[in-house]
Amino acid sequence: MTRTERHTGDEPREIAAEARRLGLLADETPDYASFLLSTVGQIVTWNIGATRLYGYLAEEVVGQHVSCLSPREDAKQGTPAEELGRAAREGRLEAEGWRVRWDGSRFWARVATVAVRDLSGALRGFSQETRDNTERKRAQDSARALAEVGRLLANSLNATEVGQRIADELRALLDSENAALYGLAPGSPGLITLAVSGEVKSELSRLVLTQGIGAPCLAVRERRAVVVRDLLTDSRLSLTVEARLSVIHSPHRAMLAVPLRIQDRVIGVLGILDWAGRAFDEREVRLAQAFADQAALGLESSRLYRESLRAYEELLRTQEQLAQAQRMEAVGRLAGGVAHDFNNLLTVVIASCQVALNRLSPADPVRRDVEVIEQAAAGAAKLTAQLLAVGRKQPLQATVFDANLTVDGVGPMLRRLLGEHLDLVMRLEAAPALVKADPGKVEQVLVNLALNARDAMPHGGRLVIETANVDLSHPAARGGGALSVGPYLLLTVRDTGTGMDAHVLA
Repeated sequence: MTRTERHTGDEPREIAAEARRLGLLADETPDYASFLLSTVGQIVTWNIGATRLYGYLAEEVVGQHVSCLSPREDAKQGTPAEELGRAAREGRLEAEGWRVRWDGSRFWARVATVAVRDLSGALRGFSQETRDNTERKRAQDSARALAEVGRLLANSLNATEVGQRIADELRALLDSENAALYGLAPGSPGLITLAVSGEVKSELSRLVLTQGIGAPCLAVRERRAVVVRDLLTDSRLSLTVEARLSVIHSPHRAMLAVPLRIQDRVIGVLGILDWAGRAFDEREVRLAQAFADQAALGLESSRLYRESLRAYEELLRTQEQLAQAQRMEAVGRLAGGVAHDFNNLLTVVIASCQVALNRLSPADPVRRDVEVIEQAAAGAAKLTAQLLAVGRKQPLQATVFDANLTVDGVGPMLRRLLGEHLDLVMRLEAAPALVKADPGKVEQVLVNLALNARDAMPHGGRLVIETANVDLSHPAARGGGALSVGPYLLLTVRDTGTGMDAHVLA
């Protein structure tokens, strides 16, 4: 009998004899645990493989109930006894579950339990074989988790939802205390927390998992996975004073940080925080990198979706603006055509008035009536000129004029365009505002701005037009060109409307 085999009394020998007769006992097999149990579940033999797998010597475990090899919660629920009962009824039972080693660590086991009966059919005990299937279970769980995350990616563009699922799955697979997903803050090298899994108890955990200091920042800089057994003693890390003070009192000081990469860009970090001293192995690093790749894909897909949505909204706005411009152009062409024809009629009226005035003496009582007709026709001609400006029918005619008079003259028309719910305020330069430009185009610009202001103030507001003489003492860039030194007129138009967002301004 070897050092790791032990059985006493007649019952164990009888069970062993029946087990050998049935070919169920493998005393010298070191690859897996093989041992015999009594009818009530006491361990009666223990082979070399059992010692290697569980860590117990034969003298430490023989005589104990088989439930000592199961987790405490399973033993309390009576699971080992239930499995023996099923094996007795069915003859053989294969099951998988957690088993506990001598040092308290757990492994995933595949356990085959066979009822041992004598020639008369009486139950003599049980033969049990245990194999360590931890690596296979880890691979299966990892594949399942990655597949579930992949399905989530296919059905969701919510970066927060995907990030939380990834952090939860990876923390469970690596049996760690905490996990966090960080994204790079737009326009800066800082990290922002997107998801946190686990109960963040210590001050250090809150710092690391919410600010991404230490290992996560190092992973971004080096563009590779970083394994840290102790955040306090690792010379590669730079910690803030607040974080260093927290490290001293925190048990969570081991960390694995894996960058999220999209081609040659790093867009974030996946971090795992655990008890000080833990050394994450290559398998765990590869698993974390696989989840980091999924996270990167999720974040990038979410970003592209948001950008596509913004582009689509911008396209809708542009299309609406184009339709509005086309409507205004159609109205302008109509107004221009009508104004052109009406202007021809006014020319005849004004000319006829002038002919009549030349024939009438100053004392003629009819002269005053003709003068009123001429003044009304002149006012109509001025209005026609404004309509021609709106319709872009008036050719460019640059001339020197007082902008104050032009702005003031177009005021009545602007008030009619704005409506009663909007106020028009004019603050004009006291001194003459002489400029060289096309008065019609100036009027056209004011009309267009007034229309835009009206659309931006559907519930009422104020449109303010100001003129001011300014003198540039230094060249200034404006509209892609440069303004030379000299006197200028500053024409300001502002309203109390909703304004334009950043996308429209861009």
